Amino acid sequence: MKARYGDRVQFLGVYVREAHPTGGWRMKSNDNAGVSFAQPTTKIGREEIAAKCCAALKMTIPLLVDDIDDRVGNLYSGMPDRLYLIDKKGRVVFKGGRGPFGFIPGELEQAILMNQLESIAPAPKKEVGRVPILSNEDAWAKLPEAEGKPETPSAAVPLPVWARALANTMPRTTAAMLELDFTQRAKNPIDPKLRAKMRWVAANANRSPYGEAYALADLRRAGCPDADIAALTGDPKKWAASDKDALVFAQKLTKDAYKVLDEEVLALREKYGDAKVVAMVQLLAYANFQDRLLLTLGLSVEEAGPLPPLAVEFKKPWTGSAQAPDRVLPKSANGTKPSMSNDSEWSKVDYNALQKLLADQRARLPRIPVPPFDSIRKYLPANFPKDKEVKIRWSLVCTGYQPELATAWTQCTRNFAEEAQQDRVFEESLFWVVTRSLQCYY
Repeated sequence: MKARYGDRVQFLGVYVREAHPTGGWRMKSNDNAGVSFAQPTTKIGREEIAAKCCAALKMTIPLLVDDIDDRVGNLYSGMPDRLYLIDKKGRVVFKGGRGPFGFIPGELEQAILMNQLESIAPAPKKEVGRVPILSNEDAWAKLPEAEGKPETPSAAVPLPVWARALANTMPRTTAAMLELDFTQRAKNPIDPKLRAKMRWVAANANRSPYGEAYALADLRRAGCPDADIAALTGDPKKWAASDKDALVFAQKLTKDAYKVLDEEVLALREKYGDAKVVAMVQLLAYANFQDRLLLTLGLSVEEAGPLPPLAVEFKKPWTGSAQAPDRVLPKSANGTKPSMSNDSEWSKVDYNALQKLLADQRARLPRIPVPPFDSIRKYLPANFPKDKEVKIRWSLVCTGYQPELATAWTQCTRNFAEEAQQDRVFEESLFWVVTRSLQCYY
């Protein structure tokens, strides 16, 4: 066997207590081989016998000697003999049966072959995407200056593939997204295990392998047992009762957000409190945003991934302004304003009926109490206009309950507005299509 596997496999023997000492169940085969000994009572005595056995049996592999208290023999249940295979990471990958009847060298040989096949280094995985993907070093060079940025970032700090796909065209937005990613994955106030589980549920509903892989990696980093991970990724009916309401909420909010009931949100508020419910919604908003980005760009998990969240803070002032820049509505080629295409359903609603629908919407009671503007003023950027008041309810709710999460998200949207400089009509048309598809009444 050693000749077949060469230096790739190291064979070792461990001499434990005598199974057939001369003062006990003495074996004639031991007498014939010249290895019959009394049971040693000291470590030195055991070492002397081991040396005699090596010489008499002409052993070609190293023989280790167990302590006299049989520590190794007991841990590995090695009496009278047993075969084990330990991989390079120190894990037991094969345990044979106890001898003599379970001592089958052929089983160990098969285990060695299978382990070697699994350990053969695969060819470097080609990174696939629908847009160019920069090298790690080139992507770092595009990004704004970071605090503590290493001189050789390609070797020291790997970037996720989505950052390397976006850094070339939107470096400031990418930097803000890296900060947002760390905020959501490492600083979101929800329990680390629960937030990773919720992100996995969202990714699974979106059919996002990248999102699933990252959520499970974060879940393992949080110390989640394999049995709990198996329960999460199995039948939803068997989800842990302690997490089930939050996980069902994550699934429903991802697939059919407009079907979430007031009663379901109220139950979460009673269990977790308003601040954590807002954190859950922002977590799922980020998870769905990232999944759609990854799926659209056709990106897969990096060769070194899934990567831990990158604790990096980029130097300012590259942040977006307090308000998005003014954009002028485009004109058609002949100098007139662009024509408007009619929506067949909305064209049936006259102005008065539309105003009634808006009035009904404004009168609807929110599921979360909306904080007053004065309570969030302290969280606004220093360059926010002194005479302006935030009246948008989702801004008040997100900033009031989770200012750190909200600020990280706002950094992304404002920098995207400045870098993308999208046609305003095109942008609002996209917004309409998305919100209409999701049946978002807001």
